[in-house]
Amino acid sequence: MSIDTHTPRYEAPLLTIVVAAYNVEGYIEEALASVLGQPYGEAIRLVVVDDGSTDDTYAAVQAAMKRDGRKHVELIRQENAGVSAARNRGLAAVNTPYVGFLDGDDIYLAGFSTAVVPKLADLAWDIIEYNVTIIDDDGRRLEDIEVVPAGSEGGTRMDDAGRRQFVDLFHTFVWARVFRTSLFGIASFPVARHYEDMAVMPSIYMRAHSVFRISSPLLGYRRRFGSITQQASLRDIKDLRTNGLEALAHCRHGEAADFWLRVFNKNFERACHVGARVDSGSFREALDTLFAMAADRRKACSDQARATRRHNAELGRLHLKVGMDRLVYLIKRMVKKALRRRLDRQARPRRHSIN
Repeated sequence: MSIDTHTPRYEAPLLTIVVAAYNVEGYIEEALASVLGQPYGEAIRLVVVDDGSTDDTYAAVQAAMKRDGRKHVELIRQENAGVSAARNRGLAAVNTPYVGFLDGDDIYLAGFSTAVVPKLADLAWDIIEYNVTIIDDDGRRLEDIEVVPAGSEGGTRMDDAGRRQFVDLFHTFVWARVFRTSLFGIASFPVARHYEDMAVMPSIYMRAHSVFRISSPLLGYRRRFGSITQQASLRDIKDLRTNGLEALAHCRHGEAADFWLRVFNKNFERACHVGARVDSGSFREALDTLFAMAADRRKACSDQARATRRHNAELGRLHLKVGMDRLVYLIKRMVKKALRRRLDRQARPRRHSIN
């Protein structure tokens, strides 16, 4: 992507980045530096919400603010209430036309602001999507997440085809996009629920009228040690069922039924994957919850016999995947335990910049 060497200045911020931070003292300064070190600094605000950290996260943010010296950084401290509550608290402090989200251990890549900020200036786009690079604990590139498929770059109306592309890929990561702030008027993040992005993003895409897609990776998502085979919980599956029930409620109200049925199926697919990763004592209840999700689907769409048969066939195939997914998970878990016997894990020291 070519970058214009002339960098215009903006009189007022266009974009607020909401950073939810909890016990990320070893990462937060690097995360903030990845924003503060970008061009177009005058066009970007930062709202950092320390979600009741028990380490030195709050002090690390204060140190970064002192070094930067600009006034476009706001630090909020609250009792621990979870990432959704922290994001909602940050949203309440947004006073710019656009908002983005950054987790406290992730970073924006070089070129983020030069690719995104000029697209915000004319207020033409509701959502700006971009690709993501997965990085390891030391910032090394591992792989990319393709939120924007090759050939789909550029701006377009958000029509049925655009929403179909979103739900087919279903990369619901809130940090892989910048949004018109008003899209969150009635779509805040559900507090005390896992998979909150999967709950919110479909409604955002239904409300949006336009999207601009950038195929370059502009964010580094940090995959920390042990995350690949992290054990799931029954709560995860039950929260995914709640997401699914909300999607089915839209179907009953006649709102783009096919879109919401596909959203339900994506939540069910994820629940099957998660169900394979619960502990042995919870596995039976996890399966019961999956079958309850299938029953939710049949009950909600009993008046759509043909569609019900088609979608239930898809759900049935997903049930069959659970056994194989669990076998793979158990193998990975054994490998991980063996590695842990050999690895001496130490706390990551604070990093003061990305330089």
